[in-house]
Amino acid sequence: MKSPVREPVLLLVLLLMMVVSCGSPEAGGGIGGTGNTATVVSGPITNTSPNNVSVSGSDYNTRSTVLTVDGKPGHQSDLKKGMVVLVHATVAHTDGTSEPPHRTANTLLYEDTVEGVVQTVAPDGSSLVVLGQTVAITATTIIDASIPGQNILSLVPGRDLVEVSGFITGDGVIVGTLIVLKTGPPDYEVKGFIKNYDAAHETFEIGGVTVDFQHADVSAMPNASSNTWNGLLVDVRGSHVSPGGSGAYAVQLTASKIQPEELGIGDGEEAEKAEIEGFVTLMLGQSDFYLGNVHVQTTATTTFKRGTLDDILLGSHLEVEGALVGGIVNATSVKFEGEMELEATVATINLSNNTLTLIGLAGLVIQFDSQTALQGQGSPRFLTDLRSDDHLHIHGPPRGGNAVLATKVVRSTPNPKVQLQGFVTTAADPIVVLLGASIDTSSIAESGFKGAHGVKGRSAFFTGLSSGMTVSLGGTVLGNTIAWSSASRDD
Repeated sequence: MKSPVREPVLLLVLLLMMVVSCGSPEAGGGIGGTGNTATVVSGPITNTSPNNVSVSGSDYNTRSTVLTVDGKPGHQSDLKKGMVVLVHATVAHTDGTSEPPHRTANTLLYEDTVEGVVQTVAPDGSSLVVLGQTVAITATTIIDASIPGQNILSLVPGRDLVEVSGFITGDGVIVGTLIVLKTGPPDYEVKGFIKNYDAAHETFEIGGVTVDFQHADVSAMPNASSNTWNGLLVDVRGSHVSPGGSGAYAVQLTASKIQPEELGIGDGEEAEKAEIEGFVTLMLGQSDFYLGNVHVQTTATTTFKRGTLDDILLGSHLEVEGALVGGIVNATSVKFEGEMELEATVATINLSNNTLTLIGLAGLVIQFDSQTALQGQGSPRFLTDLRSDDHLHIHGPPRGGNAVLATKVVRSTPNPKVQLQGFVTTAADPIVVLLGASIDTSSIAESGFKGAHGVKGRSAFFTGLSSGMTVSLGGTVLGNTIAWSSASRDD
């Protein structure tokens, strides 16, 4: 005989289960609901700590992460700041609250951008050549402690073997994010765009290196008899390097394995969201471009930070977020990285070397070249059209230890306002150094130090502030100095 209360109790339990399941929806739930979003992330490591890694400034829990480092199982201790990594993550968020999302790295992959013997080092330390690739050294490049004095000028061409992580920006050009001196046998590797593909001789070139793939594993590549390899971004591993090819730093690499550089998502496995940092390598249109090997498109609803749609140029350093659909990232936000952004008043102009300096920013040099775009009040066209005390808005990437290469300069109505945004070189309360300009923040009130979620205060602002992080500073020109009144961090 059935219990007279069992069925009502079961019904009540089922109803409660329905309520609980509706109250905790997946991504897209109501106010206070939680959701998980699958995300693929590509960018440099900006910080590491036990069971945690920061990629492009976002923190990921690595307690249960499967790490692969240069094709082998890795450990947390293998990770270094500056490594450009690929992360497949789960982002858990609570809707309707101000709580930051909780990010968990499920897998993390790191591979060198180029590894080989140093061929040459520029006398001013601004670049080096490895396996026929020119590696640019910027103010944010991390020189590992394995290199004597953490100075690339101490590297010996023809002898020292280095691992380089960085962003590929064009044919044979890499912007270095980390340089490490390696000991032991070399694992030759190079990433880059294929050119001069020769199916008959089974060779192609990447920058100044000629790749011989006669005996390589190319199973992941398109049909080798076709002519579709030119322009592909690939990862090449090799077993032997010898002189060969044309050009001052040409070498030949005998390849053992070649594969396309991809986000690592197969058909039917696309992430709901992608967060990609890199350099624009191909422009199909102003709103249709490639970031590295990733196809990106913007729309009328895309938001832009630190720039506008018109500022996207070949070589622009961007961080893009959006939905990955059909292999294309539909950008919801585009953030300009790697560029200094200044609003300040001209102190001096040097026409002999096409540079200018700014009032209150001693040590920082603005370099002009034939590609610098001038516009604004009075329609200036050349550096000779500018004058001391002109108020300028300047955009451009870092060049060397204390210079900015101006890509865009706009002259506006004279005013005392100063805005400075860029990468930190060094920081120690109360001083922040950006590309040679030493900023004394002593005059900034406690409430003037801000972060992504509001006021941080002086102590929190300087805690963990280190080379490579981005800060924004604001102030007012007073005579030949600047009275700084605000400082903010994006993290």
